[in-house]
Amino acid sequence: MGIFVAIAVPLEHPLSSISLSYFFEANYVLPPNITYPEPWTEVKRRKRNIERATVYRVLESKFESLGYSGRECLLRAICETSEYPLQHNGLIGDIVHVIFTPSTSRHEGLPRDVIEAELVGRNGNCSKYRPQCPAGLFDLIGVLA
Repeated sequence: MGIFVAIAVPLEHPLSSISLSYFFEANYVLPPNITYPEPWTEVKRRKRNIERATVYRVLESKFESLGYSGRECLLRAICETSEYPLQHNGLIGDIVHVIFTPSTSRHEGLPRDVIEAELVGRNGNCSKYRPQCPAGLFDLIGVLA
């Protein structure tokens, strides 16, 4: 048995209509025999510490699997998120803002080009990343939505 929940949130962007979808799925086991239920082992949660660098590596791999330059597209996404802030778009906007804005967290020892991409975005000049990455994060969200 399972539970499925999907949420679609429209994001405000001055140049296009974007919505971001979040899907949640939970599965649980039913006892095979209600008369004689078998004891099942308890699954314990372990504490997870997901660092921004790990998220960036996963995103780079995803961009590469789509046929793009992973690093350059990640830098473009960071730049564009700083250029067009999303933190006023509800929970999903806040999450995207925190992930793609390195200055929202303590110093994590991220590479200089990542920090620079955020600063370039604040100055509104993300065009330098477009030749290396023809499709940005907002372009991909618009296509997938």
